[in-house]
Amino acid sequence: MINDAARLVVRGFEILIVACLTIMGILVFGNVVLRYAFNSGIAVSEELSRLLFVWLIFMGAVLASARRIHIGFDTLQRAVGPRARRALVVFTGALILAGCGIFIVGGWRQTLINLGNTYPVLGISYAWLYGTALVFGVALIFPVCNNIYRALGGIDDGLTEDLADRIEGLAERMEDEAGHGTVTADRSVPGESKRPAGRETRAPKGDRS
Repeated sequence: MINDAARLVVRGFEILIVACLTIMGILVFGNVVLRYAFNSGIAVSEELSRLLFVWLIFMGAVLASARRIHIGFDTLQRAVGPRARRALVVFTGALILAGCGIFIVGGWRQTLINLGNTYPVLGISYAWLYGTALVFGVALIFPVCNNIYRALGGIDDGLTEDLADRIEGLAERMEDEAGHGTVTADRSVPGESKRPAGRETRAPKGDRS
């Protein structure tokens, strides 16, 4: 259940990050074109882009935590055995959960304080800015609890994997798949031997008719 909730949060944040990047690109690029070509501009471009950038950072932090690609010092984890490594994962997860509580409480208080303050151009409340801390604190609980659950269950696969090793492994797997090729459909004729896709067999020169 925790694993499914973590996947749902990750998928939702991926969609929101893509939406934020798309809107920011359109606003910034469109504002530059309008300013230099038509001596005009989009009034809300600066404030809205800044707001989306803040949301983008916090959502990206949650996504990076779910993918376990945050920068960290893993010297101690690599020096100890699997059991101690899982204990360290649980310990660091507990510290992160405490930080999530701070973000939730602080974000909620700041959101309530700034409900009456509005952006000069956008006209929306500053609560949309400080609410990112609240959303970040709540959303981060899911991937962290998922890591703790896996560690307590004795699952050590991927919890402390180095990012460089993951990238190298992915690159090698992609090279292997590209080298072997894939068969999209089986169109072999009965009685005819199957050949790997993308390879052509040629008869010896003396046997060609």
